[in-house]
Amino acid sequence: MMLSLLARLPGLFKSIAERFDRSPIDTIDSLYLFARTRASFVAQTALFGYLKARMGTQFREYFTDDVFSQAIQDSSVKVFLSCLSDLTVHTVAVVADSAPMQHLEAEVMARECFDLGMREGLADIEPGKIPADARERFEQRLRETDWAAAAAGGAAFSLSPVDLARHAPVIDDFKVRDRNIVATSIGNNWREVRAAFGNRVVPGSIAVDWRRARRS
Repeated sequence: MMLSLLARLPGLFKSIAERFDRSPIDTIDSLYLFARTRASFVAQTALFGYLKARMGTQFREYFTDDVFSQAIQDSSVKVFLSCLSDLTVHTVAVVADSAPMQHLEAEVMARECFDLGMREGLADIEPGKIPADARERFEQRLRETDWAAAAAGGAAFSLSPVDLARHAPVIDDFKVRDRNIVATSIGNNWREVRAAFGNRVVPGSIAVDWRRARRS
């Protein structure tokens, strides 16, 4: 039951393999791949880690329940989209700040990254299980993004901690009481991802590759 559930989660197995890649991120495709796979990895590990901590020794027993398994899958889709939104904004902001790029260019690049991440990261998910307003919410975020702030530190990672606590399949009392614990836990995951990205990214090369692709 657990393996069959894991197989239905957004891009989990590929994201685990990509986590160990140490090659430079110097093309637009490698940037989009990093954002999609790392967002998937953080979403699943944060969600499962939280549920395991809350359920204790009964953790595996819950996976035999079809209703709860479906609730986990539904939650994982929503948390993945929040993680993808956060990481897309951060990674594109880093490129835009260092390359440098105009803010309008950053918006276009971020939109492409998020849209591709949705299509490929949720390819095995029934369309009806994907929030209909996902792209609209991301567009609103782009309109409000401070790109300089998003490139520095953890400012961009504001949505995923809130949505992890909001969408985890636990009782409402836990959602409130565990908010700070959840935020700290996923924040630790994001620090590792930011460090890995900072060590591998080549912003100038990405900007050149992206502009070349748009001209062709």
